[in-house]
Amino acid sequence: MKIEGILASIPNMSAEQRRQVRANAEKHLANPAMEANARRVLEALDQQAETEESALIEHVRGLSKSQRIVEAFRHDLMTETERRLVSVLLDNPGQSSEGLSKAMGWGGQTWHMHFGEMCKRREARLWPAKRSETSDAAFYSGILAEWTAETGWNLKPEAVEAFKVLGLKAKELKPA
Repeated sequence: MKIEGILASIPNMSAEQRRQVRANAEKHLANPAMEANARRVLEALDQQAETEESALIEHVRGLSKSQRIVEAFRHDLMTETERRLVSVLLDNPGQSSEGLSKAMGWGGQTWHMHFGEMCKRREARLWPAKRSETSDAAFYSGILAEWTAETGWNLKPEAVEAFKVLGLKAKELKPA
């Protein structure tokens, strides 16, 4: 495909296709005969990414937090493990990371790590993670849940509402 065709097709490419085109263009930077076209392709890919990011920001700007959560999880569907991560927290509010990990059949603070990764993956459609109070890192789990030593882990109200829309809610306790 000629360079003009590649440039014209960038807006319609999947993310995987764009990754491959970027990798190819980066390889061609080392070839003086292909460097100029490789730079054009990389610039076009960067411009497309900026355009899409701006459109996404504009799209979610008018949505409530609950609507953003629904949007994020409809755009990037939950895996079965992510569904369990949310369900375990809905069913066990106030637990520690260790308690939630145990409810998943895992050890340590594995629940916390996976929950944070789930949030991080959808951060662009949600909102930026705040900085952790205990380390100089983003606190991704804090996008959808709150943690305190006194109250343990709890989903934020907007997350509870959104997950209900997505078909996840706490199990109802049976009367004794």
